[in-house]
Amino acid sequence: MTVANRQSISPAPTGPEEPLAQACPADSTPIGHSPDAAATLCGLAETISGDGVGSEALARALRDAAERDLSLGRLLEGHANALQLIRHYADPQVASQRLADAAGGGLFGVWGADVPARPVSATPEGRLSGAKRFASGLGLVDKAIVTAGRGPELQLFLIDASDPARHDHDSWDMAGMQASCSGTFDCDGLAAEPIGGPGVYTVEPFFVGGTWRIAAVTLGGIVGLIQHAGRVLRERGQQDAEAHLMRLAPISVRAVAAWPAILRAARFASGPDGHAAPEEAAVLSVSCRLLTEELGQDAIAAVERSVGLSMFTTDDPTGQHARDLACYMRQATRDAFLLRAGQAYLGSGKPLREWLDDDL
Repeated sequence: MTVANRQSISPAPTGPEEPLAQACPADSTPIGHSPDAAATLCGLAETISGDGVGSEALARALRDAAERDLSLGRLLEGHANALQLIRHYADPQVASQRLADAAGGGLFGVWGADVPARPVSATPEGRLSGAKRFASGLGLVDKAIVTAGRGPELQLFLIDASDPARHDHDSWDMAGMQASCSGTFDCDGLAAEPIGGPGVYTVEPFFVGGTWRIAAVTLGGIVGLIQHAGRVLRERGQQDAEAHLMRLAPISVRAVAAWPAILRAARFASGPDGHAAPEEAAVLSVSCRLLTEELGQDAIAAVERSVGLSMFTTDDPTGQHARDLACYMRQATRDAFLLRAGQAYLGSGKPLREWLDDDL
C-alpha cells in the first residue's frame, strides 16, 4: 500500500469482529478486503511516527495493539524499530525524507533473517542479492530496512518493499501470526540506500536495548489471551468457578506486575541513562522480554486448561490468539539473552540490589 493511498484512509477502531487477518487473507491479497483493519494499522503507525512520541506512549501503543491483534502489534513494533534506526543512523537528508514518508502514512519494517541458502549481500554500489525470510508485512510495508553481510561488516540498507513480484507469502506456513502477512522477500538486483556504517545495527542501547518493545507486544498478547478466556468463561457462566480463578488469577497478577518493569526498561534505554550505560539498558530490556516470554508460556497453558478442547478448533478466536502468541514469542537467541542477563546479575560483581534502583 502506497503512502499516497494511506493518506486517504482515516483510522477506524478494530473490534473482535474486524481482526487484522481480514487485511491479509489466505489468498495473499494483502489489502482491500478489510478497509477498517487496514485503516487501523495505518492510523496507529502514523500516531507513533512523530518525533514527540515518548517511550512510555510507544510501549502503551504496542501493548494495546497486541492485545487486540498480535499481528498488528508485530507490524507496529517493526515500524517503530525502523524509524529508530533511521533517526539515529541515516544521513540527515535521508532521515528527513523517510520520516516525512512515515508521518504521511508510510509503513516501515525491519527484516533481518536471511534465507539460509541465500544470505543477503551488497555490492559496493548498494545492489543487493539474496533473500529475507520471516519478513512481516509483505504487501503492507512500503520501505524496509534489511541487513546485509555478517559480523563486523553487517550493514543496514533501506529498500523499496512494495513490489509484489518479490513477495512469497506461501513460504509462511505457520500455525500462528498468519495475519502478519509474513513470508520471503527476494532482494536480487534491488537498489538499496545505506543506513549508517558497518556494524551500527548491533550498537547498544538500540539493539538488545530495544527488546522492551517486544516485551510490550508480548504482554499485550497475554492480556488479550486472558480477555478471550474471560469472555468464554462468562458465556458459559463459569467466570466465578474457583478452579478457573486459581489458574488465571496468578497470570493476571504477574501481568500487572510486569508492566512497570517494561516501562522502566523503556525509559532507561530511550533516555540519557541508556546512552551512558548501554549494557545496563540491554540487560533491563532483555530481562523484560524473558519475563514476558515465561509469563506467556504459562498463560497459554492456563488458558488451555480453563477453556478446554474448543480452543483447538481452527477458527476459535481464543485458540488463534494463543497460537499467535506462541509463534510471536519464538524469536531468536533466547538462550543467549538469558546467559547475558545471568552474567550481568550474578557474574559482574555488582550487587543484585543495585539493579532494583533506577540510578544504575
